[in-house]
Amino acid sequence: MKKVLVLVLCCSLPFATLFACQKEYTGEYIEWGEKTDGNATELLADNNIPFEIKNGIIYIPEDAFDKAINCCS
Repeated sequence: MKKVLVLVLCCSLPFATLFACQKEYTGEYIEWGEKTDGNATELLADNNIPFEIKNGIIYIPEDAFDKAINCCS
C-alpha cells in the first residue's frame, strides 16, 4: 500500500509543479511596437505570452514585456 501511495505522489508531483509555475499575466496591455506581418505572433504564442492585435499593432500585457523581448528579439 505504501508503494502505491509513493508512486501516485511521485507521478502527480511533476504535474502539480508544472501547473503551479505557469505565469498568469495581469498587467495592462501596452503597445509592443511590431507590425503583424512577421512571425512575432507565432513566437508569442509559442512562449505562452497573451497578445491582442489592434490596427495591425501587437499589444501585450505590461508584465510580460521582458519575457517578450527575451523570446522574440
